Amino acid sequence: TFTFAKEATPLRSDSGAVLTPDYGFEDCPRIDVLVVPGGGDLLPQLEDRDAVAFLARAGGGAQYVTSVCSGALILAEAGLLRGYEAATHWAYTDLLATYPDVTVVDKRVAIDRNRITGGGVTAGIDFALTVIGELASPAEAQALQLLFEYRPEPPFDAGSPDTAPPEIAAGVRARADEVTAGVRRHVGR
Repeated sequence: TFTFAKEATPLRSDSGAVLTPDYGFEDCPRIDVLVVPGGGDLLPQLEDRDAVAFLARAGGGAQYVTSVCSGALILAEAGLLRGYEAATHWAYTDLLATYPDVTVVDKRVAIDRNRITGGGVTAGIDFALTVIGELASPAEAQALQLLFEYRPEPPFDAGSPDTAPPEIAAGVRARADEVTAGVRRHVGR
């Protein structure tokens, strides 16, 4: 397991954490399992031609290409979801659908051959267990699920715009539209 970025120098995440990648693009070893996380404003990553080109090359030789949340858009930008089904956070599904030959599915985790993509935030747990089940074994994933006591029973059925009360869905959609405005302009090129 290792991390990489354009350069192997410390960088600050959007949440303020300082991360030091193990490798830069220049010396990054072959990637067996490419994991692209998501986040709020993806525009800087989508517009970084060097990063997109690197991911296209690295993902082309990876055993598995994966993402969680809005990271699917970065994979799509690199051409790594062309001809595949993919899941993403609901606020990005219409944007992901604008990429050529990407079939967006409304699932917490989508598996299409060697592509594994997860929906938003909490789907990351389902995504992680799915990847562990694929790479290690279903028994290993089940043991971790038990260890984490992962058996979700949400107190409300508002985890999707389709099930949330309309006024809640409208308010959250408006906030999500603010965050995704730059990405919307980018994919509308």
